[in-house]
Amino acid sequence: MNLLLVRLGKRVRELRKSQGLSQEKLGSRAGLHYTYIGAVERGERNLSLQSMEKIAKGLKVNITEFFPPPQTLSPKGQLIEEIVNLLRHKDPKVLQLVLKVVKAIIQGNTSERKKKG
Repeated sequence: MNLLLVRLGKRVRELRKSQGLSQEKLGSRAGLHYTYIGAVERGERNLSLQSMEKIAKGLKVNITEFFPPPQTLSPKGQLIEEIVNLLRHKDPKVLQLVLKVVKAIIQGNTSERKKKG
């Protein structure tokens, strides 16, 4: 199996799942059969640029999202990047809720440190 196709397929799956889409839904959006999407995600299909463009449009991302830059981030930076990727396509209401939870956690940690100090 071609490593590039496997990595591309993995990235398509990550993007699809981050948006809560099934293979069927992505296939419908992209104008491609869901079994084709599955084969892409498993690295079994050698995609044409046209098919990559259709999948990118179905995911509502730029085609460059399929080829993220190499990881040169610190472990902390990688965690932040992962959080951002999970939230990238979420509804604004969900984002507001996540923000409130994060603030509560951070404020809770700050008050805990003050009690111990």
